Amino acid sequence: MSLENTGNLIINNMYKNSRGNLRAFRAAATIGLLSLSISCTTDALLPSVCETGECDAYITSQYYKDDNGYTHVDLNWDSEYLPYFTIDVNATRTNPHYYYNDQPVVSAEFDTDTYYVLGDSLAFVIPLYSPYLGLETYQGFPIPVRDTIVYLNQFAGTVMPVVQNDTRIYFSDDENGQFTTKRTVGPIPPTLESDTLTIFMKVFWDAGVESIEKGTFIEKYIIE
Repeated sequence: MSLENTGNLIINNMYKNSRGNLRAFRAAATIGLLSLSISCTTDALLPSVCETGECDAYITSQYYKDDNGYTHVDLNWDSEYLPYFTIDVNATRTNPHYYYNDQPVVSAEFDTDTYYVLGDSLAFVIPLYSPYLGLETYQGFPIPVRDTIVYLNQFAGTVMPVVQNDTRIYFSDDENGQFTTKRTVGPIPPTLESDTLTIFMKVFWDAGVESIEKGTFIEKYIIE
C-alpha cells in the first residue's frame, strides 16, 4: 500500500470516528435536555403544599388580648386544684394531593420559657366503690362511697414546663369545619401569678419531600 493510500485511510478513519463521537455527544445532550425538561415539567405540575397556596397557622384563646399583643389570662385561684387554661390553634390544610388515607396530616409542637418546680404535695384522688352495696346512677354507673389521696412525693423537685414540650399534637376538623387542635397550659402554680408566659409553636405540614415546617409562632400570656 502506498504512502498516499495509507494517509487517506487514516484521514477517513479519523473522519468516521469524529462523526461517531459527534453523534454520541448529540444523543447524550438530547437525553440530558429531555430529562431536564421532564423534571421541570414535573415540578411545575406539583400543586402547592397547602390548599390555600400559603401554609399558615395562628393561636387563639378565650381570653382578652391587649393592643400590645399580650393575652390576659384570668385564672381561678380559689379552686381545690391548680388552675390551667387551653389555647386553640388553627392551621391551613395540606392540598389533597398530599393527603394520607384521605386526610391532611398537620401537626404542632410547643415550648415555653417558663418552668416551675414540683413540691412534695403532688397528689391525685382515687374514688373507692362498694361493688354490691353501693349506690348507682340512673345509667347504672357506681357512685363512690369515699375517696383516697395518693401523694407522689418521689416527683418532688422535678422541673416542669408550663406547656408539654415533648409531644406532637395533630390537627383535625372540628364541628364547625375549622382545621384546629388544642393544647393545655398548666397547671399554673400561684408563684406565677402576675408573671408573663411565652409559648412557642412550631407547625409541620406533612407533604413528603415537599413538607414545610414553620416555627415563628409566638404568643405571650399575662397570668392574673
